[in-house]
Amino acid sequence: MIKVKNILKKENLVSAAGLGIGSVAAETVTSKVAPMVLKTPTSMQYAPAIPILAGMVIQTGRGVVKSVGHGMIASGVASLVKAVLPATVKEQFMISGTDEVLMSGVSQPLMGTSDSYDYTSSSAGEMDY
Repeated sequence: MIKVKNILKKENLVSAAGLGIGSVAAETVTSKVAPMVLKTPTSMQYAPAIPILAGMVIQTGRGVVKSVGHGMIASGVASLVKAVLPATVKEQFMISGTDEVLMSGVSQPLMGTSDSYDYTSSSAGEMDY
């Protein structure tokens, strides 16, 4: 049985915060440092490798610094995989950002829609109490 008391330990919360900070730091390194290091557009597809390398160096620290390094590595690997994988593999594993609605063959965005239909209106079948 999972105990909430064990989940909310200080070490776990510090580690989670470090992972989040590392993920944000990886995005910052990718957007700010990578263009300075990688000059050609062809080499820019490997820009996520820079946070991976930085994370490997940072993870040798202790405490929250180690978690920041782990977050940078995880974010960098995810970004690198998205940049390097062929489009067919991305579609197969639903990494491309769209998903086919079952049996319709229509591609829909995974998150959010652009329609402005009010699902809470009475015309939508919502009951007025």
